[in-house]
Order: sequence, then C-alpha cells, then structure tokens
Amino acid sequence: MNNTNAPAKKLSDAYLLPWVILVLIIMGCILYFAFPSIWAWVVGKEHRLPTPSTLMLWYMALTGLFTALWTTTRNERIEECLAFLYQNRTKTQNVLRIVILTAIPLLLGYAVYSNGAVAVASPTELRQQHPTLPGKFENLVNPYNPNFDMNYQNPPKDKLKIIENGKVLFQQNCRPCHGSKGDGNGPFADAFRLKPANFRDPGTIGTIVENYPVWRIKKGGPGLPKIATPWDSTMPPWEPDFTDDQIWRIIMGEYITADVAPRQPEVLHEE
Repeated sequence: MNNTNAPAKKLSDAYLLPWVILVLIIMGCILYFAFPSIWAWVVGKEHRLPTPSTLMLWYMALTGLFTALWTTTRNERIEECLAFLYQNRTKTQNVLRIVILTAIPLLLGYAVYSNGAVAVASPTELRQQHPTLPGKFENLVNPYNPNFDMNYQNPPKDKLKIIENGKVLFQQNCRPCHGSKGDGNGPFADAFRLKPANFRDPGTIGTIVENYPVWRIKKGGPGLPKIATPWDSTMPPWEPDFTDDQIWRIIMGEYITADVAPRQPEVLHEE
C-alpha cells in the first residue's frame, strides 16, 4: 500500500528566501553598527571608527556569494525560493512576500536618490597636517647622521649597510600601507578612510626634520593631538616593537626609498 501523504516541509525550508535575506541584513548591521565600536575598542579610541567602504563591500559580496552558492546547491532550495515569490500559502508567508517585494524597490530607489541628491555639506574643519613636535622629541639627534649633513641621494659608503637594513625594516613593516616606493599605495592603502602618507610628495617628510618621524613612528595615530583630527591616522604605535636604533634606521631607509631628503634644522646665529 502506497503512502500518498507528502512529508511536511521544515520551517527553515518554507521560509528559505526570508532567511537568506535576513542573513544579509544581519551581516550588514554587524559591519555598519557593531564593527565601528569593536575597532574603537581595539585601538583605544573614544569614538567609533566607521568600517571602510571597500571592506564593507567585500564582506557583503562574499556573504551574498556564499548564500547564493548554498541556495543553488540543491534544486529543492531553488524551487522553494521561487515558490515563495508566486505561490499563495499561509497568511504569514503572504505578508512576508508583500513586505519583501515592497521593500526591495524602495531600498533601491532610496539608494539611487541618496547618490544623486544634492547634500548639505558640513563646514570643513581645519586639520593641521604636521602638528607641533612634543618637547621631549625636539632635541633628538640621529646617531648615524649627527650633523644633518648626509646626502640622501648619494649616501656615504660607511652608511650604506645601515641604510640597507633600514630599507629592509621599512619594507617588512611599512610597505603594506605606505607602499614599496613610499608613495602611499600599499596593498592595504585603499581600505583606510585617511590614505597613508605619500612620502614622495614634497609636502610630507621632505618638509620635516629627521627627529619628527621618530615621534610619529613611536606614537602612531593614537598619539596625535586633537588638532590633527577629524580624520584620524590609522598609523599604529611602533614603540613596543622597535628600539630607538631601529627607528633611526627605518627613517634613513624611508628617506632613501622615497628619494627625498629631510628639512635641515634652523640654526640660530648670535650676533
């Protein structure tokens, strides 16, 4: 005797399409609302750090790809998703279908309107690119270049080994953000709201004396004063990782890599 009763569908199968959409919504909320607070806690900031748009796009794309692959691995899942859109079933399913089919075009329309509408811009805040060097760093002197007389385009032969070591340290630790040429185009550069400094730009390390980068390398973005905001630097503090000797070597390798020379300190002459 044949059993003509079809097995009851699981709740997860009957609402497969809403579950897929819910996963995408949850992932978007985590990236947009939760991650900024997590990043702020990790780096010790008092305010939230928004998730970079590129990173958010990649995570959402990967989540969408995963859910699409999972949904299409079985014909039954594909049929269930399509059936949810055109078959009249329970009242709850019909209400959800109306909500989904109404919300999607509304959200798309809002996205198009937001990108095309003229926005009211907030007044621009002035940001000091090179804030004043703290006092304890003012009198630091490069032990490998104590007289500030090094030719950075053609360094002395006795400094070549030290500079080569500094270039290696730069490539190992600074290249991901500042790039192999020091031009700010490292593989991680596009993930940050404030792009890493381009050391080849005449307005960056070519305008500061050698002891200034010591402060920036040691203290990083968390050590910047408020006048250097609102666009916070993502530069980490390297003080726990490098000795003073290594930092000086990195600075020398940095200038050579970027093909620029530091500004010479002003010397006061008594009359």
